[in-house]
This record gives sequence, structure tokens and C-alpha cells, in this order.
Amino acid sequence: MKRIFGRILLLAVLMAALTVPGAGAAGSDGKMPVLMYHDLTDDPDKTNSMTITGERFRLDMEFLQEFGYTPLLPADLIAIRDGSLAMPDRPVMVTFDDGYRSNYDIAYPILLQTGMKAVISVIAHNMTAEEPADGVRSHLLWSEMREMVQSGTVEIGSHTYNLHNPKYGGNTAPDGINGVMRLGGESFSAYRARVGSDLMTSIDLITQYTGQERVNYFAYPFGAYDSWMQQLLEENGIAVSTLTNPGMAAPMASLHKMPRYGIRMETSVAALLRQTDTATPSLANVSVNGTAAKLPAYNIRGNNYVRVRDVAALLKDTASGFDVQWNAAEHRVELTSFSVYTPIGIENKTLPEDKRTVQSITEPTVVDGAANMVAAYYLDGYTYYKLRSLGDLCGFAVDWNNDTQTVEVIA
Repeated sequence: MKRIFGRILLLAVLMAALTVPGAGAAGSDGKMPVLMYHDLTDDPDKTNSMTITGERFRLDMEFLQEFGYTPLLPADLIAIRDGSLAMPDRPVMVTFDDGYRSNYDIAYPILLQTGMKAVISVIAHNMTAEEPADGVRSHLLWSEMREMVQSGTVEIGSHTYNLHNPKYGGNTAPDGINGVMRLGGESFSAYRARVGSDLMTSIDLITQYTGQERVNYFAYPFGAYDSWMQQLLEENGIAVSTLTNPGMAAPMASLHKMPRYGIRMETSVAALLRQTDTATPSLANVSVNGTAAKLPAYNIRGNNYVRVRDVAALLKDTASGFDVQWNAAEHRVELTSFSVYTPIGIENKTLPEDKRTVQSITEPTVVDGAANMVAAYYLDGYTYYKLRSLGDLCGFAVDWNNDTQTVEVIA
């Protein structure tokens, strides 16, 4: 298990702004990724197109944390459009649809641990006020939603009261009329009575039971848009809405009909928002238990990244030595803390003099059997990490001496 508390303390250090080609920050090109989740499970055998493991979600949130994304709630987007809040350099919005119990049991603790936030759009008809007698339920309790809202980590939105095709078991309709789409021959007044009353019921329940003053967000069921619904949303004060088509949102242009990236087991955020940057060859000044050394490094956005095997070789005779293995099948680095490292002859190779284009790793680093998503880059067969990240993972202390411009390691 990752040393969570240490990572929280290092959040400010690790949140360095990097650039995502084609998926840049709103501060640079006006675009923002919106991520769409539904249900979570702790059983890898129970995943499907709408359900991923809690570990997959944790790694996704760790990636956002490591690469300096700022989570925004719908209320934040409204404040940004109003000019009362500045748009961060790397915004992201995390969304959940339907209001499953796992959003509280699994997602909520991970959001707290990583400093992320999420908006959960609920089908209000499915939410309950009390635990059933048998303890078996698939959706959230209103009390759980209230707790999450009061924490400031979660905002609750509407996914309708009960217009998620209940007569088809929540599946798409064979005639193509889904969610809030108008019925054939339906007048606007009839639509307002049917769909508008459903929307207002969901808003009333959310504000009544969660303590949230207003509902800012609506997720279209099945991503099925209808311009009549747009009018009803605006009349009811809902300023933010999303569909299900993939693509980057442009919140400064419009907060309605924003696209979202659906996240599945095979669609990690690390791959979706993979970082591409320029790396400048450098030398990192390092002190290990008071002994000075230099490590070949690449400077990326003001931070030195060093090869993991170089660090392992540097610490191999200390109490905090760690072993390094490369899992070719999974394409990932696997570390064993407080273990003997045997150099293989490729350590401390001189780096090319030219600047290089590098990409972040898309697979987690496994430490003592546990997966961790950290800021790291892969280049020419080597994986480069911040020394601080390796210290956090493997259990040695790292500090920065500004006077000597040296990374001090206590191992």
C-alpha cells in the first residue's frame, strides 16, 4: 500500500504543471478534460463497460495529483465564468453518473487521499434515506451524499428523478427515444409537464436531503441531448451539463453539452492524458548521508528526473537500499524496498547532450507488490523519477538544500 500520508504532505511539491499535447490545460488552450465514471468494485472479476476497480480509480486520481491537475466542481466552473475565481493552469472535472453506493464506499476515500473532487449526478428515484433491513443496496444513501457535500469534496447533480428509461431497465430504448428526449408528437407544454416536473423533483430532493443550496449540474441520460431540455435546465438554474461523447470540453466557451471521456479498465487516465515534454540533460547534485555525489538527470519543467537504477546503485550500501526489476510483460518498473541492489552495468551512463522529447509512463510503478502512479518519464529504455518520489515510495528521506542547490538524502 502506498505511503498515503507522506504523499499528502508532498502534494504541494509534486503538483508541477506539465503540458498534455491535444489535451492541454484551459489556461493554455481553453480546453479541459471531463472524466466520466459510474460504478466501482473491489473485485477485478466484476468489471464491465460501466464498472472499474477501485485500484484503477485510485491510480487515475494519483496521476491527476502527481501531474498537478486542479479538480473543479460545477460550482467552481460557474464562479470562473462569473469572474470570481481564476481558471487554474491544469483543470479537470471528475464525474460519476447514477449515484452508486461505491461512490461513497470506494471513491470518496480515494478522493480525500489524493485531494481530488468529483460531481455525482444521481437518479434521485433510486436514492434512499435509510439502510434497507437486509443491508443490501446498490445506490447511495442521502446521508452519505450529505456527508460528502459537507466535506467540500463532492457536489451532487441531477441525472433526472426517474427518466433513465425505467421501463427498459435503464437500457437504451429500441425506438431511440432515450432519457429526456421528446416523445414523438409531444408538444412543448406536455414535455414541460413530463420532463420539467421530473427535473424539479430531483432538484427538490437533492437540496432537501444533502444540504446543498442549489443544483448546478445535469448529466444527460445516455448522453441523449434535447434542446427543449436545455431550456428547462436554464429555467431551473442549472448552468452546467454534460453528454457522453468523448472530447475536450471548452468551459470558457460553454458550460453546457460538455463532452466527457468515459473511463474503463482499458482506458486509464495516465494513457488518456499522457504527458509529452522537453527534457534537458543535466546533473543533479545529491548528498547521501552527507556524502556528495552527482547523478545524470533530465530537467523537465524545473524538476530533475533521474534514472531509477542510478539511484538504486547510489543507495545500495545504505540501510534504505532497494532493488529494481523490469517487468517486460507489464511494461513497468517493480521495486522492492529495503533490499539489496545488484548493479547490472548500465548505471550512471552519460546522457546525450541534446534536448529530448519525453513522455510520461502509462503503467504504475509496483513497490513491494502494490501499484503506485507517480510522475515519471520513459526514454531510451530507462525510467526517470524525481528523487523525492522514489524516497516516498521506498522509504528514504529526501530534502532540498537551497543554499547548496543539493538534494539531501538520508538513507
